[in-house]
Amino acid sequence: MRDLTPEYLLAALRQAIKTKGLTYRELSEKMGMPLSTFKRHLTSTNLALDKLLEYCRAIDCTLDELQKLANQLQAEDQDYFSHTQDEVFFQFPHLYDFYRELRMLRGKDGYTILMKKYDLSKQTMRDYLGALELLDLVYVDEENNITLHGPLYYSYAENSKLNDKYTEIIKEQTTTHEKCVRVALSRMKITEEQLLTLEEQVANTVLDFHSKNVVAENFNVSDFTNVLLVAGPHQPVTFSDGIVQTDGNFIEDIRCAIASAGDKPSLSI
Repeated sequence: MRDLTPEYLLAALRQAIKTKGLTYRELSEKMGMPLSTFKRHLTSTNLALDKLLEYCRAIDCTLDELQKLANQLQAEDQDYFSHTQDEVFFQFPHLYDFYRELRMLRGKDGYTILMKKYDLSKQTMRDYLGALELLDLVYVDEENNITLHGPLYYSYAENSKLNDKYTEIIKEQTTTHEKCVRVALSRMKITEEQLLTLEEQVANTVLDFHSKNVVAENFNVSDFTNVLLVAGPHQPVTFSDGIVQTDGNFIEDIRCAIASAGDKPSLSI
C-alpha cells in the first residue's frame, strides 16, 4: 500500500462530515470563517496539523478515527490509476495500449511476445518498460523478466480522462455494430435509485460471466464482447423534423410511392 498522503486525510475529513449529516455552511459558521475559506481548507494539502485537529473536534472525530478512515479510503483506491498514471496514459495512448496488453499476458513471456507481435526494437521495449517503471507499474530485471505491480484489473475513477476516452471508444465501437441493440425499452417509469441498482446488477452479472469464461484461458481477443448499458431521459420518438403543411402534390406523391412499392403482402416475401 502507498504511504498515507494528505489527500486521503482530507478525503476522510470530507467523508466524515458527510456521514455525520453536517453541511459545510453549518461548520463554517460554527468555526467563524467564510464558507469559501472552509471549502478551500478541505482540499488544501498544505493544511496545518493544528487546523486539521480543530476540524476533527468540530465534527466530534478523533485524529485516530480520521486516519483509520483515510487508510480505508486509500485501500479502496488501490484499484484505480493515480492522477499521474491517468494523465500520462491519456497523453501517450500507445504506452497505455502496450501496458494493457502486457497485463493480459500476466504469467507469460510478455517481453518476447510483444516484441515479436509488433516488431519492436530492443530500444523501444526499453523505453516502454522504462516508462512503466517510472509510473511504478512494473519491475524489469536484467534478464527482461517483468513483474507487474498492483491488482489484476485496474478501474477508472469517475473523473479520469482515461475513463472518458474509454467510454467514448466503447460507445462508438458498440453502437456502430449492426446487432448492437439487444434490449430497447421506451417510456419506462424508473427512478435514479433503481437505475443505480440496475447498473450494479448488470455489472456484477457480466463480471461473473466473464470470470467463469476466462478460467480455461484458451481464448483470443476476438472472443471478447463490449457491453454498454445506456439510459437517458425519454423523448418522443419522431422520424421526421416535424409535421408540416403539405403541398399540392402530396396525394399524387403518395400514389406514386404506393405504385413504386408494388403489391407485396409481406416484408418477408
